[in-house]
Amino acid sequence: MRILSYNIQAAIHSNSYLSYSYQWPRQLLPTPAKKRNLERIAEFLRDFDVVCLQEIELGGLRNGFKSQHAQLLELTDFPYDAVQTNRRVGQLSLHGNLILSRYPLNIILDSPLPSQIKGRGVLAASIDLNAQDTLIIANTHLSLGKLDQHRQLRFIRTRLQNHDNILICGDLNCRPDSSALRVLTEHGYRLLGRQQASFPSWKPQKALDHALFNSRLAADAQILPFRASDHLPLAITIHHE
Repeated sequence: MRILSYNIQAAIHSNSYLSYSYQWPRQLLPTPAKKRNLERIAEFLRDFDVVCLQEIELGGLRNGFKSQHAQLLELTDFPYDAVQTNRRVGQLSLHGNLILSRYPLNIILDSPLPSQIKGRGVLAASIDLNAQDTLIIANTHLSLGKLDQHRQLRFIRTRLQNHDNILICGDLNCRPDSSALRVLTEHGYRLLGRQQASFPSWKPQKALDHALFNSRLAADAQILPFRASDHLPLAITIHHE
């Protein structure tokens, strides 16, 4: 099974830190470039079985009050989906997490995360791999602060502790050696892949996007060189019969 985790930054293609300022129309307004970029992203997603997206725009001004969730459903052929709203910034934006899947999804956790500044969440679903095994995929986008990250990962771990084969993935906003990730790695989770840098996409220097797996199943992950956001996407492979 091929899984993708990707912070798409509301389909805003950034080329440098200056993009956050000199490309301000893309940050604040719907633009043809943003629409074309979302179409590029949709085409890229077709190679995967399950897709976990963060920072998807769900209907604010900067996407013309249109939901990128609905747009991606039109642009792709995923038959199953689950969406979560995280943060509203007035009329400007409505952030969320999205799961697209070629397999039926059973939502087991849809919750805001504890944080000093509200607006983070976790969306988790179960997928049947075969007659014996079920995979839990938790899509999340953590806060920037270490204290919040500890609380958030502890919350996710506790809420999912009665399940097997748990994959937690997303923009975790922390490095692989972060003390926050030990909240998981000291309780049976392993970091997948070589922890390659994923941010910023134009000159990757920080490994912020991760996949942690608590399972006997073989799995791996790698960062892909697809640039359509300020993050690079993380591809995860789960090996099962």
